[in-house]
Amino acid sequence: MSIRYKFVPIYDNLNEEGEKVTGFYPKVVSRGTIGKERMFDDISRGSSSLRAELARSWMLMADYIEEKLEDGYDVCLDDFCTFGVSAKYRRVDRKNEIRAESISVKGMHVRVSKAINQKLKRARFEREPEKF
Repeated sequence: MSIRYKFVPIYDNLNEEGEKVTGFYPKVVSRGTIGKERMFDDISRGSSSLRAELARSWMLMADYIEEKLEDGYDVCLDDFCTFGVSAKYRRVDRKNEIRAESISVKGMHVRVSKAINQKLKRARFEREPEKF
């Protein structure tokens, strides 16, 4: 299997006319999204007991990660990724202008590990067939 891509034009809206960057760049084309249920089915290969074990383990891990993020920790899954949260706030000029109650979670970020990045660098690409 390989990663599909297609070429799309570069849209340069930053430079002046005559200095605009032109050409094409490769854009990854997803084959679709695989959810956890399909992942459990694929990994268990028809074993209902293994599938149930995977689902239970997933639930326990997700609950644990959420709990630790709420406690202010980053959660590192060794050679895979690190989860963390970011804060949403209003801009202030002095530190004492804002209280903890005014800060909320903006979102969660995921940083992929160097090991996964190295493995993904070996991935093959194939051009998506043109549709006429």
